Amino acid sequence: MTDIQLVFVPDARLKKASEAVDASEFGEELEKHMNNMLNKMYELNGVGLAGVQAGDMRRLLVADPGTGAIMLVNPEVVEKSEETVSYEEGCLSLPGFQLKVERNENIKVKYKTPLGEEVEKEFFGIEAVVVQHEMDHLDGITLLNKVSKLKRDIYLRKIKKFKRRIKRRIKQRTQAYY
Repeated sequence: MTDIQLVFVPDARLKKASEAVDASEFGEELEKHMNNMLNKMYELNGVGLAGVQAGDMRRLLVADPGTGAIMLVNPEVVEKSEETVSYEEGCLSLPGFQLKVERNENIKVKYKTPLGEEVEKEFFGIEAVVVQHEMDHLDGITLLNKVSKLKRDIYLRKIKKFKRRIKRRIKQRTQAYY
C-alpha cells in the first residue's frame, strides 16, 4: 500500500494545469515517486494516473492499459492521427462516472523518463486513449468537462450526498467505540 492520497472531484486542483517538471527534479526520487503512483493505480484497479490525481501538480503520468507500465514526464503530443476511436472511459478521481469519449486513434508523444531520458514514442488504440485521458488531467480537464452542465451538476450532487453519508457512518462508528 502506498501513502499517496487520491484527489477526487470537486477538488479545485483537478481544474488547474500542471507545471512542467524542472530539470533539477529528474532522478531516482522522481522515479520512486512515479513507481508509488503506479502502485496506487494498480491498487485501485486503474489503467492510468496523472500527477494531479496523486496531489502532485507536476506534469507527470503513469499508465498500464494492459501493455506494460509507462511513465511520462512533461509529455507533449507532437503528432496525432485523423482517425478516431470511442471508448467508454472511467476515472479514479470520478468514482462511478463513465462517459463514451472520442479520441485520436494514434498519437506520437515526446516526453522524458523520470531519469531525464528524452523519448519520442507512438501510442496506438487503447494505449493512446489512456495517455490522452491522463494528459487531459495535466491540462486541468476531466471527463466532467466533456458533458453538459446538467449531467455535471447531477453527478456532483450525488458525490456530495455520498460523502455526507460516509462521514455520517464514520461518525456513528467512532461514537460507538467511546
